Amino acid sequence: MKKILFILYTCCILLFPVSAQQIPSFKANDRIVFLGNSITEGGHYHSYIWLYYMTHFPELPLRIYNGGIGGDCASHMVFRFDSDIKIKKPTYLVCSFGMNDSGYDGYNKPGYDKYANKQVEYANTEFGKLQQQILADKKIKNVVLLGSSPYDENVKLEGVETLHGKNETIKRIIEMQAEVAQKRGWGFVNFNTVMCELNKEIQQSDSTATFCGGDRIHPDKDGHMVMAYLFLKAQGLAGKEVAYFHINATNRKAMEERNCRITHIKNENDTISFSYLSRSLPFPVDTIPRWGTKGTARDAVRQIPFMQEMNQEIMKVTDLHGNFRVTIDGTEIGCWDSNELSKGINLAEITCTPQYQQSLSIMYLNEERCAIEKRLRQYMAMQYVFFKHRGLLFADNKAALDAAKAERESHYLVKYLYTNYTQAMFPQIREAWQAEIDQLITQIYKINKPLTRLIKIERIKE
Repeated sequence: MKKILFILYTCCILLFPVSAQQIPSFKANDRIVFLGNSITEGGHYHSYIWLYYMTHFPELPLRIYNGGIGGDCASHMVFRFDSDIKIKKPTYLVCSFGMNDSGYDGYNKPGYDKYANKQVEYANTEFGKLQQQILADKKIKNVVLLGSSPYDENVKLEGVETLHGKNETIKRIIEMQAEVAQKRGWGFVNFNTVMCELNKEIQQSDSTATFCGGDRIHPDKDGHMVMAYLFLKAQGLAGKEVAYFHINATNRKAMEERNCRITHIKNENDTISFSYLSRSLPFPVDTIPRWGTKGTARDAVRQIPFMQEMNQEIMKVTDLHGNFRVTIDGTEIGCWDSNELSKGINLAEITCTPQYQQSLSIMYLNEERCAIEKRLRQYMAMQYVFFKHRGLLFADNKAALDAAKAERESHYLVKYLYTNYTQAMFPQIREAWQAEIDQLITQIYKINKPLTRLIKIERIKE
């Protein structure tokens, strides 16, 4: 474990020096669109990023939009930029491509290097067009390019073909993105390098382990949590505490308060009590897998220093002697001795605290928002991937439904999205879904404000 954390720290220091903010953090009322492929459309990294802002910056209203479409490459993004991305009026655009641009069919064949060259050249040409569209939109103030998560060629997966050389092609596309970002003054975050290093480390003890999912391509929630962490770190948010406070029990005085306020300190009847109001909430680490897979955000934070760097809610109480029971608003959260309390307890690691439970309610609302938004993205995927090529783009009529029904079993996309489309083809349904999303966001920003908590530290009598 220590070795993995050391390697990740090393990679992060090389890629994102702590002293330098590589990409802008989000500002109040920013409209952030994540433009990407299926990793974005079906993924969680942008949802985790927003959840971090919802909890750590509760007074900072944002709107983050999923702008992913499964199977997309730069040329597809050019086609749909105006009708799908620009229409969202982004002030901050995050763009990711490369997984599909690098191709699939030409690997494991003689002369695949020529195939790879062709894929990179085409991606470069189409990305040039996309750049012009982005530059023409004057509402976009910040642009960040994401180097794609890896195609994992090394993980041992039974029944899943390995496309040898594909990730090297992805890396060439990432190098091209980095050059463009430097030239245009855009931000750049490379997921690929750190995730490759992480995969390499965990595969030393388990050859079937990967942060790139069961198909070498699509990360589970663990991989998406790593991606969220890398993005937030690149925004300069490492070291931003939830809160820190140090109380001297004898003096009944708050010796230090960071991002919080301590008041009404009492020391009587072998009990220290005080009021605690933080300006942030702890980040709730997701423990729920999806689609029957096993990777969760909790698995990821065991491998990356997210808790150490971005989820510290430290309670430090000195000048005590003995063992103590701690309650917050009447809920027992744990027992510690005076030595442990003097070193500091990270309350963000304790899931039963009232503030963590408050954060969990926000997380579940955000998950619901994310799930509904994915229905809308699936509708858009049907339009751009299926109907566009049949002259039925946004027709949403009987001819479109018949076309989808005819290929319901044979077309890879329609097979999974047909049922969703039978509902989403009606504008009233899409409007209702969007209204539900808006309502969920309103509710999140209504309940995400930290509350004053009563903390009691009671001596345990022997």
